[in-house]
Amino acid sequence: MRITTTPPLGTVQTSQAPVRADRSRPAFELPGGVKSEAPRAEAARPGASAAGLETLLAVQGMMPDDRREKRRRALKRGHDSLNLLDDLKMALLSGEPMPAVLLRLRGLTASSLEASGDDGLDGVLAEIDLRAQVEIAKREAA
Repeated sequence: MRITTTPPLGTVQTSQAPVRADRSRPAFELPGGVKSEAPRAEAARPGASAAGLETLLAVQGMMPDDRREKRRRALKRGHDSLNLLDDLKMALLSGEPMPAVLLRLRGLTASSLEASGDDGLDGVLAEIDLRAQVEIAKREAA
């Protein structure tokens, strides 16, 4: 019984003698004088590669890009809301008038929240939106 182990990484073992690319020798001949050439690899069929390409394009056109776009828009809205709330805070601390900041904040909160597909992100955006609406209501009451 012969036990063989796998070679360590980086080493190459061959069980055959090395093949030399010697073009001066004749091709292999079968008994009876028929010459045989080495089999050629078939070229990829155009129909098969076109079907693969169509499949890839169909997969790319599916939902993940839409979800990424919704998430990107939701993140942008959240960042914009937080920046406007920060501008409102800075305006209050400096004693400057703030109607422009309030108008932009009102315009941002007037549009409805679009679901991004991520429940955590949607929850945080709802809290930011609620805080912005509270700040608007407080300033309008004053």
